[in-house]
Amino acid sequence: MIDTGIGRGLGLAIMQRAQRYEILALRARQNPTLLTLGYTVAGLFVFLGMLDVLSTNWALSVGAYELNGFIRTMQDYLGAFWYVPKLALQATVAAMIVWSPNRMTICIMTLMCGWTSSIVTSNFMIAYSLS
Repeated sequence: MIDTGIGRGLGLAIMQRAQRYEILALRARQNPTLLTLGYTVAGLFVFLGMLDVLSTNWALSVGAYELNGFIRTMQDYLGAFWYVPKLALQATVAAMIVWSPNRMTICIMTLMCGWTSSIVTSNFMIAYSLS
């Protein structure tokens, strides 16, 4: 077998990029403003996830149905515990925000919080209108 070194070169490039990102994350965590914003956005993201679960369950209990195919599949397979992997994923994302609270991450996750809050609002409006 002939070894061209392509695999090693790619692995080295990935490791160098990971090291650069780790340095960026460390610098971001040393900035008190970014760290505070990171914790705030992460906490808000998890809180909105819990509100999403509550509003979805309420809407489902009064006759609505889940539009998101992935969540609907989780509900079919996991039953009453469908929210566990959803909240676990949101907690993992929140931990990643706190680990690397750089400006871009905070901006993107702030937009995601806005999107999630619109979904929660819609769920509550649907549930209220059906009850």
